[in-house]
Amino acid sequence: MTKEDYREKVEEHRQEIDLHNESGTKMSRVSRHRKKSGKKQTNPMMTVLTVVLIFIPLVILAYVWLIYEPNTSASENVNADKKDDLVVEIQKQDPKTQPSATNDDEEKEEKKDDNTAEVDEAKAKAEKEKLAAEEAKKAEARIAKEKAAKEAEEIKKAEEAQKVAAAKAKEQEAKKKAAQEAAKAQQKTHTVQSTDNLYRIALKYYGNGSPEYVNKIKAANNLSSDSIATGQVLVIVP
Repeated sequence: MTKEDYREKVEEHRQEIDLHNESGTKMSRVSRHRKKSGKKQTNPMMTVLTVVLIFIPLVILAYVWLIYEPNTSASENVNADKKDDLVVEIQKQDPKTQPSATNDDEEKEEKKDDNTAEVDEAKAKAEKEKLAAEEAKKAEARIAKEKAAKEAEEIKKAEEAQKVAAAKAKEQEAKKKAAQEAAKAQQKTHTVQSTDNLYRIALKYYGNGSPEYVNKIKAANNLSSDSIATGQVLVIVP
C-alpha cells in the first residue's frame, strides 16, 4: 500500500467519524426537545390534580357542617339492647324470679294429665260415635228388612186375592154354563102355525098369556115386536 492509498483510507475514516458525530448531535437535540415538550404537557395535569385534592376536603367539610345530622337511633337501640341484656342477667342471678324445678315438674305433670284426659275423652267420643253409627246401620237394615217383608206379604196377598177372584170367576162361569146347559136341556121349541100368536103360545107353555111370559118368549128369541111368521121356530125357555 502506498502513502497515497493510506491517506485516502485515513481521510475516508475521518469523514465517517465526522458523519457519526453530526448524527449523534442531531439526535441529542431532538431528544432534548422532546423532554422539554413532555415537561410542558405534564404541568396542566398536575395543576388539575392539585385543585381536585384541595376541593374534595372542602366539599366534605361543607356536607358535615350543613347537611349531616348524627343518627342517634342506632345508639339508642344499642343502649336499649344493653338494658334488656342487663335485666335478663339480673333475673338469671335473682333466684326469686326463676321458677323452681318442682313447679316446672308439676306444670308438666298437669299438662300431661290434661293431655291424657283429652285423649281419653276423644277416644270415648269416637267409640260412642262408632256405636251410634253401628246402631243406626242396624236400624236401617232392620227397617229395610221389615219393608221388604211387608212388600212380600202384600204381593202374596194380592196374588191370593187374584187367585180367589179367578176361582170365583171360574166358578161363576161354570155355574152360568151349567145353568145354560140346564136351560138348554129344559128348553123347548115351537113351530109357529097360521093361527098362532105370542099370547096363545105363552098360554100353551106357561099356562098364562100375560105380558110377562110374552116378553119372556120375545127375549129368548130376540124379537122386537109381537109379530111372528108361520113356520118360524121359537125357543121356549122354562
